[in-house]
Order: sequence, then structure tokens, then C-alpha cells
Amino acid sequence: MAASRWSVDHLADEIARVGRRALPRDEFFDEVALRLRRVVDCDATCWHTLDPQTRLMTSDAPRELIDSGVFTAQGAAQAGEAILASEYLVDDVNTFASLAERRVPVGILSRATGGRPDRSARYRNLLEPSGIPYELRATFVSRGRCWGAVHVARREERCDFSAGDADALAAVTGVIADGIRRSLRFDAAREAADGAAPGLVVLDANNDVELVTGPAEELLETLRVPLVALAAFVRARPRAAAREPDAVAVPTASGWVTLHASLPEGEAGGRVAVVVERAAGAHATALRLEAHGVTPREAEIAALIAEGLTNPQIAERLVLSPYTVQDHVKSLFEKTGVGSRRELVARVFLDEYLPRIAQGAPPGVRGGFAA
Repeated sequence: MAASRWSVDHLADEIARVGRRALPRDEFFDEVALRLRRVVDCDATCWHTLDPQTRLMTSDAPRELIDSGVFTAQGAAQAGEAILASEYLVDDVNTFASLAERRVPVGILSRATGGRPDRSARYRNLLEPSGIPYELRATFVSRGRCWGAVHVARREERCDFSAGDADALAAVTGVIADGIRRSLRFDAAREAADGAAPGLVVLDANNDVELVTGPAEELLETLRVPLVALAAFVRARPRAAAREPDAVAVPTASGWVTLHASLPEGEAGGRVAVVVERAAGAHATALRLEAHGVTPREAEIAALIAEGLTNPQIAERLVLSPYTVQDHVKSLFEKTGVGSRRELVARVFLDEYLPRIAQGAPPGVRGGFAA
């Protein structure tokens, strides 16, 4: 039986009400999916959380794709890896990172490709073969930070998404972002066990687990998506830069987990080693910055970059000229061996920073936070 249609305003109110409950992520996504379908008809959705600093994918929720018969459980895992490839390894349209940069962070695949969806690697390799050629995507941005994303699918026997569908989804992206943020804080509030030893996972070129130690094994199933995402990110970087470790913080039911990834020295087969750490590392971010020869002013600017501020905003905050800020940012990139703000944040700001940044704590002059 078809459910009655809702207005966009009603949808926004309903999602805000669900968000205030601070549900765990999967429960929140299930509740939002049920409500979204009352305005934007679809066959299935797949939800993701993103690291708000690096915009790396940290989890996915493909249950609707499995329940609707689009994928089996195994097929969903393979589809997830194809999605990661389209995000980080090849140039594609409507990537989550690119949508997050837009004033309206929503995109219809057919419109982005000028009516030629076969121009998209994601369409060719995943959507069309799976019988879900019609795609609507959105990212969920709040206060300049992207907290999550969604893939909305229709089967080939249905019609494509309309501008009205995109407008309706766009109207609720902010309230969904706020709900995800509350859910993440709820999960992060469950503190990790003290003194837990780091673990190690080695992925081969096909992202199969080649080696895993005990402390990492118990988290392996939960961390599969962010592990593959970080591995793809590291492999895609220039070889010299990829020898340096990269890191991303991931929320789990037992607290924040940090993944530190690097390519083994002299490795040419695509293997990636990832250290899994439950608690914050012993070294403060300020010390990591100092190890690269970063000055106190550059460390302060690095912290503001982690907050998501642009160069003009940093200039206004620190009462500097935009050209001076640009010089400092260039120096930061050179000293830390990165080529973008995302890489800088992934390299330097680990899990002891992300919860505080999400709470709006002010950075200190050396890139750290006051007690």
C-alpha cells in the first residue's frame, strides 16, 4: 500500500525530531530512509558517514540495497569497494567530496553527465550492471563540515530522478547532517578501553586481509569500509608522499578509532599496512607538527584549516593579509609533504582532535587545544 505523500517542510520536521533522539548511526539512517521515501520515491538507499575533516568515507549502511534484492550481502561488499574506487581512484562525477563543495550538495547522475551516464565509471562498473541506473546523491554538510552522504537508487524499469526530487533532498541535507553529528557524538561518548594495544592490518592489492593481529581483528568487520577507503587514498598519492603515513579517525560503538596507513618500504604490489589504535596517540598534534619544522604561526593556521576555514576566513581571524596566509599554507604543505588541505588534516589531526573540533573548541597558538 502506497504511503501518503509528505510536504518537504513536514519531512524536515520529522527528520529533526528523529535527530534529536541521538540514535546510533544505523538506526538513524533507517529512520531517515523511511521518512525520505515519503517525499522522494526510490527503490533503495545507501548511507555513509564521512570524516568531517578529510571527507574520507568511514562507514556505509547498504541494508536497503540488500533487502530490496539489488545486492546480496557479498555483492554489497564488492559494490562498496567499487564505490570507493569511484571516489578515490578515478575521476568521476558527483563524488561525495565534490558535492560537499557545492552550495547545493545534491546531484543527479544523468544531469551531471549531460544525459550520458555512461561517461561515469560508477555507472559503467556498478550501477548499470546492477539494474539501478538512476542515481541521486547528496552530502550532508553542517557549519562547513561534511558528516555523511547518501546514494538514492531507482531500478531500470522506473523513471529518472527529477529536479523536484533533488530540490526536496537538498532542503533536508542540513538537518540530516545535524542528526548524523549527534549520532556520532553518541557513539563517541562510549569511551574506548584504556590501555588497549594498537593492532595491525595488512591489505593486499585486492584489499583482502593478508595479515591481522589480535587487537585489530575484533574491529575488522566494523572497520572494513574505512580501511579500504584509506588504503585507496594512500595508493592514489604520489609514491614519495605515500611512504609517509596517513591517518583518519573513525567512530565506532566503543569509541573513536584511529587508522594510520602507509605503503611498506619498497613495496610495489599495492599492499597497505594499517595500524589500528583505539585511543589517542601519546604524541600531541603540536609535536607532530614540530617534527616537520612547522612554526607556531603555521601550527595555528593548520588548526584553523582543520576547522574548515578558508584562507580569507583565516586571514580575518588572525588579522593577517590573505597573501601572508597563502604563504603560510604553502609552507605547511611543503614541510609536511602534502598537496591539499585534506591531506594535511589526514596527516596531522588524529582522533584526539576530531571530537573537540566537532564541539567547536578553539585551537591554541601551537595547533593544540586548551585543557
